[in-house]
Amino acid sequence: MAWKIGVIGLGFVGLTLATALTSKGFDVVGVDIDEHKVKCINGGKPPFYEKELDKYLKTVINKKLIVSTDYRLLSDADIAFITVGTPTNPNGTQNQTFLKEAVNELGRVWRNSSSKKYRLLVVKSTVVPGTTRKLGYMLSMVSGLKLGSQLGVVMNPEFLREGNALYDIFYPSRVVIGCIDERSCSVIKELWTKFYESIGTSVPIITLSLEEAELVKYASNSFLALRISFANTIANICEKIKNCDVINVLKAVGLDPRIGTRYLRPGLGYGGSCLPKDLKALIRFSRTRSYNPILLEAVDKVNEEQPYKAIEYLMREYKDLKDRTIGILGLSFKPGTDDIRDAVSLKVIRKLLELGAKVKVHDPLAIDNTRKIFGKKLVYCSSPEEVLRDADAVIIITEWDEYKELKPKVFKELMRSPVVIDGRRIHDPAVFNKEKIKYHAIGLHI
Repeated sequence: MAWKIGVIGLGFVGLTLATALTSKGFDVVGVDIDEHKVKCINGGKPPFYEKELDKYLKTVINKKLIVSTDYRLLSDADIAFITVGTPTNPNGTQNQTFLKEAVNELGRVWRNSSSKKYRLLVVKSTVVPGTTRKLGYMLSMVSGLKLGSQLGVVMNPEFLREGNALYDIFYPSRVVIGCIDERSCSVIKELWTKFYESIGTSVPIITLSLEEAELVKYASNSFLALRISFANTIANICEKIKNCDVINVLKAVGLDPRIGTRYLRPGLGYGGSCLPKDLKALIRFSRTRSYNPILLEAVDKVNEEQPYKAIEYLMREYKDLKDRTIGILGLSFKPGTDDIRDAVSLKVIRKLLELGAKVKVHDPLAIDNTRKIFGKKLVYCSSPEEVLRDADAVIIITEWDEYKELKPKVFKELMRSPVVIDGRRIHDPAVFNKEKIKYHAIGLHI
C-alpha cells in the first residue's frame, strides 16, 4: 500500500521523522504553523542542528517531502503523525494547547474531505497517560469519522537522542506502539515493517495499550535521569572521602552485568528538552493519581542542585566573584547539538551574573541560541583559547571533543591563575595536578 503520510509539527522529532520516511520512498506532507521554520525547511536547511539531517533533507524536499503551513494539504492523508511540543505549565502540568489545536485543525480538514477512507492518528508527542485516547475521541467528534470503522488511534513514542536522531530512527532498539484497537495496530505495524524492510533490518515491535505506551516514554526517561542522579550522588559522597575518585568507583560498579555503564557518569546534571520535563511531568501526574513518587522527587532534587557544584568549587578559590572573569566551555545540554533547552550552562551562567562575574563563553554550535537569551550580558568567543585568555577560572560544562584535547599548558599560558573546574570529568586530574593547576572535578576528593 502506498500511504499518504502527514506529519504535524516540524521540530526536532517531526522533521527528522518526515525526512527519514521520505528518504525510504514514502510520500510525506509536513505541516507547521511557524512560517519562518517552513521557509527554512523548503530551502533545504533545517532550523536546528542534527547530524546529517541537512544532507538527507536536500535530497527529498519538494520531491517526496512537501512542507507547508496549510493543513488542507493533509486532506488526503491516510496516516497523520502528531509531533508538536508539550511544554510544562508554571504549575507543573503538561501544556496540551498545541496538541489540541493540531487535532482540531486536522479534524476540520478531514471533515471537509470528499474521501471517507480509513484514517489513522499517530501521536508521537510525549503525553501523560490517558491523553491519546482523549485526542482520538476529540478527532472523531471534529472530523465526523467513526472510531474503529473509519478512524484508528495509535500512541507511538519516540526515543531519539539529539545528535543521533536519524540513526535512532533507522536502527532503533525497539518500536513501541499502543493501539486503540486491532485495526490501528495492523496499519501502523505494516508501515514500520515496510520501512525497516527498506533499510534491510528487523526491529522488535512491542504492542501495548495506549496508556502503557504513553507511560513507557516517561518510565524510560525517568530511569535514565535516575541513573545520572545516582552517579552524582555517589560523586558527592566521594568528595567527602580521602583517596576516593568517583570515576574509579563507578567503573567498578558498572562492570556488574546487572548494572552496566550507560548513563552512569558524574557531572553537573542533565538538561535538554526531555529528561527534566518528562520527570517533572510524571511526578505531577502521579500526584493527581494520589501517589507521591518520592524516588522521582529525589532524582529531580539532586539534579536541580547539581549544577551549582561549579559555583561551590569557585567559591573555594575566590570568596567573592564580583568582577572575576569566568570562562564557560560548552553551552549545549550535550555535545552534538545546538539545543540549550534546560541546559546546565544556563543555570550556571545566571548564577555567575547574579554574583557579579564577567562571563566569557564558547560552544561549537550553541552560541547563537545562547545569545538570544543573554544578549550583551556575555562575551561570546570564537575559540576555547579565547575563553581561557585572561580568565580567573574556567568551567567545562559540555564534553565536546575539542575541550578534551586542551592540554594543561594551554590553561597555564592563557589564564591569569588557572582554576579549572571539570564539570564532566573529561581530563585526567593527575596530569593537571602535576602542572600545579588548581583543578576541581565532580566526585574527586581534594
